[in-house]
Amino acid sequence: MQLRLRLGHTTVSFLADSYVPWDHKLSAFCCPAEASVDTAFDEHGDADFVYTIHLAQQIHVRENCLLRETRFFKVYTDGAHEVWYYTFPDGQIYACCREEAAGHFSIHYLQDLKDYLAGNVTLFYLAALEYRMIKKGDMILHSSYILDQDKAILFTAPSGTGKSTQAHLWQDARGSQIINGDRALLQKGNDGWYAGGWPMSGSSGISTPHLAPIRAVVVLSQSSQNLGHRLTAEESFDSLKQEIVLRPWSSADIALVGKHLRDFCGDIPVYAYACRKDASAVTDLLDILDC
Repeated sequence: MQLRLRLGHTTVSFLADSYVPWDHKLSAFCCPAEASVDTAFDEHGDADFVYTIHLAQQIHVRENCLLRETRFFKVYTDGAHEVWYYTFPDGQIYACCREEAAGHFSIHYLQDLKDYLAGNVTLFYLAALEYRMIKKGDMILHSSYILDQDKAILFTAPSGTGKSTQAHLWQDARGSQIINGDRALLQKGNDGWYAGGWPMSGSSGISTPHLAPIRAVVVLSQSSQNLGHRLTAEESFDSLKQEIVLRPWSSADIALVGKHLRDFCGDIPVYAYACRKDASAVTDLLDILDC
């Protein structure tokens, strides 16, 4: 299997000696020259990240230094490189992603469970790419990304606040297109900041590889009336930094996010918007954005 993706400023290659199932949603994010998953290319070419996939009978933790533990993964280091171990709720390890050298990784996945690779962009998830994009100057923002009159509007807030609800309200009221229901790739071009699509989209299942200039970011909260205002650059930074994906144990990543996010907040208008969950939220926000 050979799969080559273009994500923001980053080219990613997945290689495998034998057939491995994969989610065909990823095909929309393939490099333009790639006709299919089987198209041949030079594995040592210009890819920024190269992942080699192996099926394994068993996977065991070999490192001693634990950096991060969540319900879904544990991150260890051997002092030089990181290894991400992916677990089921009962603690069983079903996959790991090992950094072999700069930009080169190996993914090991249990042979008996390989069919699960075909669902929910599992292969992409195992690569932990959203944590690595900052190395190329791109950031992943937890947000619903809509396309309205050829411009991107990003709704961000903690889970359960109503990002998806607002996106669907704009879709119903104005015919806006939902590009991603949960994430947006922030990348800077020669003429400003753009929002790009991202293969993973949370529970929304909506993911399209569309690039558009960013009109605004809207930080949502719930209210019985619609009230909003533009934030200062410093307020914008404080509001958005919690919703940017990064490795919190990496001081280098924290510094890079700080640098690029401050640049972003200096260029892109960010609004605080407390709102209702009905069509009035759309018209009232439009008035605020047009001021």
